[in-house]
Amino acid sequence: MNQMTICLFIFILTLLAYAFLSSRVPITVISLISVALLMLTGCLAPSDALSCFSNSSAILMASIFVVSAGLNRTQMVHNISAGICKVSKGSFLKVLAGYVLLTCILAQFIPSAVACFSVVFPLALGVCKEMKIPPSKMMYSLGITAIGTVITLPFSSAISEMARIQGFLEAYEYTDYNMTIMDISYAKTPTMIAILLLAIFVIPKFAPDHQLAGSDIQISQKKEPAPLDPVREAIGYLTFLGVLLGLLFSSKIGLSSWQVAFIGALVIAASGMFDTKELVDAMNMNMVLLFVGALAIGTALSSTGVADLIGSRLSGVILTLNNNYLAGLVFFIAPFILTQFMLNLGIYSIFTPLYIMICKSMGANPIGPIMLCMIASMTAFFSPLATPAVPLMMGAGNYSIKDLVKMGWVPMIIITLVSVAWIMTVYPVF
Repeated sequence: MNQMTICLFIFILTLLAYAFLSSRVPITVISLISVALLMLTGCLAPSDALSCFSNSSAILMASIFVVSAGLNRTQMVHNISAGICKVSKGSFLKVLAGYVLLTCILAQFIPSAVACFSVVFPLALGVCKEMKIPPSKMMYSLGITAIGTVITLPFSSAISEMARIQGFLEAYEYTDYNMTIMDISYAKTPTMIAILLLAIFVIPKFAPDHQLAGSDIQISQKKEPAPLDPVREAIGYLTFLGVLLGLLFSSKIGLSSWQVAFIGALVIAASGMFDTKELVDAMNMNMVLLFVGALAIGTALSSTGVADLIGSRLSGVILTLNNNYLAGLVFFIAPFILTQFMLNLGIYSIFTPLYIMICKSMGANPIGPIMLCMIASMTAFFSPLATPAVPLMMGAGNYSIKDLVKMGWVPMIIITLVSVAWIMTVYPVF
């Protein structure tokens, strides 16, 4: 058995493990086990594996997560929520719109749908109880917003993701095209707007009228941390603003992106906002190591020739279509279907380097396919298997799978059409 066959076999096993074992084994562990197997079988040189751990994009990701945690430690969320209650004046539509927008805002700073939803839904449940509105009328709108709008505007999460994608492009030596801080926003904003409009005006019409018993869901009673003192509150805001400006103008100030984010993370750490354990948690090492594992797997696919084989076959199909929009539909549908049954981060981490290699074999711009992959794999709302946000949303709204399908088919069609039409227009592959 040659190395190409072995590498392809490990790649397929990794996909199957993501699908069937991720409920018992963390996806990051699965990814790193695959890296170990690739090294043991000679498909990946130890030096190449080690270089993935020292990748500058991994440092940038960990640093920007700390800067984001510093911002989220401030009173931003509480202040926005208080403003929503003040301006709604008893209108369900205004309350829903306010919490949908709050969820969307949080999703730009917290690269986790379940974390965003977890912050907002206890507040929304309280409002539903006070206004005597079934939570089922609101929770799906908040859930799909958290899932579908995460990482869109050019803030901390998008910066981290931009670095990750650029890291893939550099690792696979396809730098004819490079990610910029605005590419993700430019590609995803129309889809974000479509999701916001759907969440506020369309989804409630399809939402069931389920009354929620008090025992159906437990709202976390974890003690909220005390508010920061004025100095640390200011540090949280100013550090984030400084890092954002530094990343936007890094070429002019002579610092690379990871250096800017690293300095910002050190400021947050030195300010005393977090203790040691909280700082380690804020670094989100699961996400960082998942990137490292995906980068290593992609490197092995490239070095053994598997990527060229898969890329040539799929690029042959794309070239046969010879149409940007049909090609975009193919790029979108594959991860969209798979992510309903497999953890979305696994699908995204596998398909991103694969799409880069396919585009490299075609000499095409990979930005559009990568953005379609991101939207498709991060838009999982039909099944609780794809992201922990879905089962949490089902509990908060007392939904069944039938309810998810009933509420989800219109968003599925709209998101697909808007994403493919827009992205293949501004980032065509032909």
